[in-house]
Amino acid sequence: MVSPTSLSKSEEKETLNPRNVYHIGGLQVRFPYQPYGTQLAFMSRVISTLDRAQRDGRCHALLESPTGTGKTLSLLCSVLAWQQSYASRFPKGNSAHKRSHFTPDVTRPPPSTEPSDVVEVEKPPRVPTIFYASRTHAQITQVIREYRKTAYRVPMAVLGARKRSCTNRRVQGKPNLDEICRCLIKDRNKPKCPEFRGKDDIVAHPSLQQNEVHDIEDLVKIGYAVRGCPYFAAWDMYERAQIVFCPYSYIVDQLIRQEKLEDKLNGAIIIFDEAHNMEDIAREAGSIDLGEETLFKLQSELQLLSLAIPMIYQPVCDAIDGLISWIGSRKDSLAKRDPQHYFSRQVGWTGDKALRELEESNITRKGFRNLSNCFIEAIERSMKEIPPHLSGIFVSTLQELLVTLGYFFSRDGSHSHTLDYELGLQRFIKRGDSSGKWTHTLSLWCMNPSVVFKAIVDLSSSIILTSGTLSPMDSFSSELGMQFGACLEAPHVVDANQQVWAAGIFSGPNNQPLNASYKTNDEHPFQDALGKSLEEICSIVPGGSLVFFPSYKLMGKLCTRWRETGQWSRLCLEKDIFIEPSGGATGEFENVLKGYYDCIGGKKRFIGRNRRAAFLAILSVHLSQVSEGLDFSDDNARAVIIVGIPFPNLHDVLVGLKRSYNDTYKSSRNLLGGDERYRQQRNRVSISKWLRQSIKLYDNFEESMQDLKSFFPRAKKHVDSKMLSYKEVIDLECVVQTEPETSFLINSGSSASSPFSCSSGLTLERGGPPSVSSHALKRRKFISSAAVIDLEKENNHDMITRRIEFGSDSSTETRARVQISCLLCRSPLGHPDNNGSSYLNCLVTWSSKKYVLTLLKETSRSEMPTSVSVIVTDCSSVDQRLCTKDEGIWCEEDGCVFNTIFCPFCSVPNTTCLGVQIVATDSSNVQFLSKILFFADHLNVMGDAAIKETLLEHQGTC
Repeated sequence: MVSPTSLSKSEEKETLNPRNVYHIGGLQVRFPYQPYGTQLAFMSRVISTLDRAQRDGRCHALLESPTGTGKTLSLLCSVLAWQQSYASRFPKGNSAHKRSHFTPDVTRPPPSTEPSDVVEVEKPPRVPTIFYASRTHAQITQVIREYRKTAYRVPMAVLGARKRSCTNRRVQGKPNLDEICRCLIKDRNKPKCPEFRGKDDIVAHPSLQQNEVHDIEDLVKIGYAVRGCPYFAAWDMYERAQIVFCPYSYIVDQLIRQEKLEDKLNGAIIIFDEAHNMEDIAREAGSIDLGEETLFKLQSELQLLSLAIPMIYQPVCDAIDGLISWIGSRKDSLAKRDPQHYFSRQVGWTGDKALRELEESNITRKGFRNLSNCFIEAIERSMKEIPPHLSGIFVSTLQELLVTLGYFFSRDGSHSHTLDYELGLQRFIKRGDSSGKWTHTLSLWCMNPSVVFKAIVDLSSSIILTSGTLSPMDSFSSELGMQFGACLEAPHVVDANQQVWAAGIFSGPNNQPLNASYKTNDEHPFQDALGKSLEEICSIVPGGSLVFFPSYKLMGKLCTRWRETGQWSRLCLEKDIFIEPSGGATGEFENVLKGYYDCIGGKKRFIGRNRRAAFLAILSVHLSQVSEGLDFSDDNARAVIIVGIPFPNLHDVLVGLKRSYNDTYKSSRNLLGGDERYRQQRNRVSISKWLRQSIKLYDNFEESMQDLKSFFPRAKKHVDSKMLSYKEVIDLECVVQTEPETSFLINSGSSASSPFSCSSGLTLERGGPPSVSSHALKRRKFISSAAVIDLEKENNHDMITRRIEFGSDSSTETRARVQISCLLCRSPLGHPDNNGSSYLNCLVTWSSKKYVLTLLKETSRSEMPTSVSVIVTDCSSVDQRLCTKDEGIWCEEDGCVFNTIFCPFCSVPNTTCLGVQIVATDSSNVQFLSKILFFADHLNVMGDAAIKETLLEHQGTC
């Protein structure tokens, strides 16, 4: 265990070395690269916010830093550095939260006032836990990937749903997995799930010791190896964790928060990443939509349970009966809003009117306390599998209803929130339902996100909301009901005029207007012109492209039209097209994304004109899974094409109610007016602030395409000259080709004077490689000399690395005699010598062999690196079970024949990739013959301090 107040020997050595250590806000912050000014400002603001929280009791921050500026890494390094220094800088802790940390035991008598000889020892302050929350698991995976790059290691936990971590092959994948799991482990002393019994083996696994960084996928892999449960292992690790990674719902959802997290959340530091939608997320957490069909099924089950235990289930059944009767009495008086949607003629009931409507459903303010107790008992019986009880799907319905009614009636005893809610009834046809069947839904919508967010604010010492698009920021404070002591709108690190091409294109080929507004996007001339425009753009732009549409409905219409006209086939000749599934399961979306990445990496071959593996596009929708939090660096997204801007639909019932609510309480609650709030939301989802001044507007399509073509060589020239000015590490094994990036945007509006209000527009955004998200630049090492070149060559039958520094005559090489073992199973890999040990001679170096990099990308499911830290040794020095007799795979670019090496000792064969064996070479690579290149990050290395220091240096450089 690493204490936040002490450093290990290697950490002390690194701290004494000024390299990669920066003094920010009175703290020593270890950062793996030389930080940009934007990153220094960001880290300084984080540290000052946390310091002020200790001084004043609470302090919160709103920090915007554009995508690609290293926001996540800056955030992790600064907050972990602050946590590490906490006990020495704040020996008395945060006095504002001491009382909430201590719960008195009322069963004990009061302390005696008589003098005592006992000396009370003051306990050290509890170090605040860091909660890092993001919207999706894919985003959490990327955050943990950044955490691996830092020099900080503290006890950690990563929390996720059962469906992502279940290793019991008999039940995984079943729709009622949560319910089955609870049934199997009802008796914790004699659980029926064998994986649950093995959860401790995961926690104690060697690869997770010394606070090693891990993701849910790592826990699952170990779970299969030792037959343990990753889900409950993660919760065991949570108990001692000092940094916790989890989805938003674990903190925002009241039931999960109170049941599992509240103790650690007391006085904690809570980071909400990608938080630009936090207002809507909080409102949704306090709202509910109850379908009539669901209520009927719940009623049938409750009627049976009421016969068995009427004291618990009868009040709940009466409430559900009342809601069904209320829907029946109101369904014939709905007002038509469009052919497939009707809503309450009243538009919505709020305040006393909503209370009177609910009283007709047997749900009253006076009786809610007793009713909520019955709800809680019914839910707990199901959770503990105490028969008779409700089935799992209906437990979730009761939980949502309990939470929403709890906020509405203010079950915690605070003032009523009835004026912050709208009660309504809808009748509509579900999207995609070909039967045309009408559905009735009772809705209780929260209009004020602070109703939900206040409890989180009261628990924590500091909340940090961060994203690439937070500005305009005015609405966050008023909507969430909290004051932000620090705000930051950081600039981008790239030159927006030289490295980005952003444009609004108002006309397609033949001067056909590109108007993606609701009134014109159904017209065939627009749809055809858009298809031709995309075809032309795709023929110019290399690499992958992302194409975003305002809705799945419009995306479907366009794809259908293009298939009818043959435009789809012409687009497919330019790029291989992937379509994000509409409302699909997580697994379905991940399969699409994997196929896209596989094409980028060249793992699939396609036939067609000008075919390259990187020529492909993914079609998606604004604010979907693709649009937020995923890594599309380098070739993964050279172009982003945005068709229309997803402005709020002013005809939407919920949008109208929220606008009206803000107008009503604008003065009394210091809210932005309805129009102003939605104007800010419109700006927030359109163009990032750092890019707005660089947008070019085009009325002529051919002119825009000429400028786009000329941008690529111009941007590459600028990038090349800029990279030469950096003190860059250049590896001569492989030339890394970098190309500029592009993104595109099709807007809708009424005036051509602005990209935000144009009558028709196609905006194209184009970015070059030197952003922090570029993996070529992430390996940047800043040293006193102008450049470092790695040369690998033969010397006494050992591979060595010589570093020639321009402006310096120093050269280094690292060789050692060490023991190595598999990081997962800890089995030794060296060949036993006469003394029975398994030491081997090896060299730590870098490799940029294409096959090696591709293999690492495939096995670790990460981006393609530009080089990788390897440990090189002779085949004769390792356990011969590692070496294979296969013919191998020839890579012409590398000039070598490779065999992939897997650990033969792991319980699951062919899962732990250790590196490659080189079985044959051409004449220029003979020095590699009969060598093994181990991935350094996949090994546990025992040896002298020099090699460990080199490995740490490599980790900080990757």
